[in-house]
Amino acid sequence: MHRYETYWIITLFRGVLAILFGCAILLIPQMSSSVLLLPFAMVLSVLFLAGYGAADSALVFFESFALPKRPGQIASRLQGSAGITISLLLATIAFEHARLHWFFYLVAAQAGAAAVSDLVTARHVWRHHRTILVYASALVSGAASLYFLISALMEAPLATETSMRMLYGYLLGFGTVNIGLACMLLQERPHPHHMPPTSTLRHIH
Repeated sequence: MHRYETYWIITLFRGVLAILFGCAILLIPQMSSSVLLLPFAMVLSVLFLAGYGAADSALVFFESFALPKRPGQIASRLQGSAGITISLLLATIAFEHARLHWFFYLVAAQAGAAAVSDLVTARHVWRHHRTILVYASALVSGAASLYFLISALMEAPLATETSMRMLYGYLLGFGTVNIGLACMLLQERPHPHHMPPTSTLRHIH
C-alpha cells in the first residue's frame, strides 16, 4: 500500500457520497405534487444538505490521519470541524423561513472551506503523484463557493427547483472529480522519484 492509498480510498467514498446526496436533493422538490408541499421540500432538501455536510466533514477529518504531511493534516481537520459547524447551522435555519436568506452564505462557506483544504492538501499530494489534476477538486469547490456567494450577495429570488439544481450541479461535479481522481491515482504506479534506491532493493533481496 503506497502512502496515499488510504487517502484516495476515502476520497472515493466522498465522491460517491456527494453524488448520492446530490441526486436526493434534486429529486425531493420534483416529488412534491403541489405548490403547498414545496416549502416542505425545501426544508427537507436543506436538511439533506446538512446531513451531507456532516458526513463529508467526518470523512475529511478521518482522512487527515492518512496524510503524511502536517499542513495537510491541519487543513483537513480544520475543514472537518468547520464543515460540521456549518452543517449544524444549516439544520437550524431549515425550519425558519425568515432566515433562509443565509442559506447560500452557508453553502458558499462550506464549499470555500473544502476548496482551501483541498488546495493545501493537493500541494503535498502533487509531490507524490506529479499531476496537476490533484487540484481539480479544489477548483470545483472554489468555483462553487464563488458562485453561491455571488448569488447570496445579489439576493436574487430563486425558485426551489432552481436552487436545488444549482446544488446538484456542484455536488455532481465535486463527486465526479473525486471519484475520477481516486480511481485513476489508486491504479497509478509509484513515480520514479519515490522509488527506493537500487542499492536498497539489492539489500532487501
